[in-house]
Amino acid sequence: MKPKSSLAILRAGLVIGTVFLASCQLFKKKPPPPPPEPVKAEWKYPGEWTGGDKPITRIAINVDTQRATLYSGGEVVGWTYVASGITSFPTPIGEFKVLEKVVDKVSNLYGKGYDASGKLVNSDFKQGRDVIPPGGKFVAAPMKYFMRLTGDGVGMHIGLISKPGRRASHGCIRLPSKMAPILYAHTSIGTPVTITGSGPDYKTYLAQSAAKAKANAAKYASAKKKLDDATAAAAAATALAPDDPNGPNPTPTNGTTPAPAPGTPATTPAPAPTPAPATPPEEVKPAVPANPPPAPAPGTAQ
Repeated sequence: MKPKSSLAILRAGLVIGTVFLASCQLFKKKPPPPPPEPVKAEWKYPGEWTGGDKPITRIAINVDTQRATLYSGGEVVGWTYVASGITSFPTPIGEFKVLEKVVDKVSNLYGKGYDASGKLVNSDFKQGRDVIPPGGKFVAAPMKYFMRLTGDGVGMHIGLISKPGRRASHGCIRLPSKMAPILYAHTSIGTPVTITGSGPDYKTYLAQSAAKAKANAAKYASAKKKLDDATAAAAAATALAPDDPNGPNPTPTNGTTPAPAPGTPATTPAPAPTPAPATPPEEVKPAVPANPPPAPAPGTAQ
């Protein structure tokens, strides 16, 4: 028997390795695909709850259909419309968990800006990007029934969904006012939340957020400078020159009387008032009796 050539041995080794790798792939455990979204004849806003007092053990959100499916174990116990982030403020895609629950939370970034007279001047005000006029105020946007999903503030909460099925938020997941209390009551901290559809993964989302924060800081600095310049110009336009006769006389620092402004008639100081003479003390006379006794007869002893 002739010994096998090295080429034949090499080929045999490649075949065995390929078979081994293929067998490994067959035995490799793959994660189960997410269950399909339930099919309904009519998706009537805002959603429905059929779980009674069962807990929600998982939430699956699809940002393409703008709907969330609620699970208790393997059972679908409800669904709701949502409104995720618009294209310029997308909601991140991936696996998350409920990290925090706050019933009456308000945003520390978004809200409305008012001027000193109370007039609304910015309905989409953002802290660190926009500037409040002097004397104005910032009113934070409400985020009732807030359930946090990320450390930088993405979460689920009540929000306006004026056009169901369309994206509308700054990145959070808005819930209808009738469904948010149900989700809040039946969801615990640690509940998994899967977000699928068209959008950036969380790492890409964070990079995009950092770039926006840098751009917002530059925009804020520019707006603040313009406001400061306008305020200074307004103050300069109404200020009087030091030698303006309409301005107040400067206060002397050496105790002398300041010279009158040019064009001001000289005035003579008014004489000091003469003190009034002291009132003489009132003379007190003895009282005269109403019925004086008769005078004694001459020669009568007193």
